[in-house]
Amino acid sequence: MDVATLNTSLVLEQYEQLNYVVEQMLINTQQENWELLISWQTKYQQLARDIQLKNGLTTIDNIPLSQQDILQMYINNILSYHEQLKQLIHLRHNELSQLIGEQVDYQAKIDSYQTIANLV
Repeated sequence: MDVATLNTSLVLEQYEQLNYVVEQMLINTQQENWELLISWQTKYQQLARDIQLKNGLTTIDNIPLSQQDILQMYINNILSYHEQLKQLIHLRHNELSQLIGEQVDYQAKIDSYQTIANLV
């Protein structure tokens, strides 16, 4: 196996792994499994850093056309998963903010009732 073929295989493998990790992160977010989501974060950061440092975008041009389609599919999937992750996390953040606001409001009402009860 020559160096170009080996590099192509390595690049495809790294993007395949990153695709899988981001997909798992999306699934965990959809299932609200926050601990698992966080556990994937380290692997995601490692893979993303490896792709940036070792490959960069310039090596994509060196990949045979037949395999560029596979790589493009991985990149499109990763971008799509990222967008969905961003939207889900934003939605959950808004829901949590609303719940916290309601709890604070309830606590304020309880405190007011207790103050009134102490006056009586």
